[in-house]
Amino acid sequence: MSVGGYVAETSLAAARSDDPSAAVADYRSMVKALMAANRQLAKIGGNLNQLAWHLNKDGAWPAPDIVARLLDRVEASIGDVDVAVSQVASGR
Repeated sequence: MSVGGYVAETSLAAARSDDPSAAVADYRSMVKALMAANRQLAKIGGNLNQLAWHLNKDGAWPAPDIVARLLDRVEASIGDVDVAVSQVASGR
């Protein structure tokens, strides 16, 4: 999110609220949580790339059901972050 976008969104949140300071603090808290989630997902993506590289290099995929469950959990986490981003973007 750009600085201008952040300022615009926090200004709108403050304007919509009876308690502008609390609205800005809530919005800031949501944005910080989303940024932290984004960093964690990026780390997971890097780890998955390393895992895929090693598995493809060695030619063996041990416990494919575990790998499939892991990927399902990552996809679910990405979906959760997408929903949260949509809520923040729509001003909820």
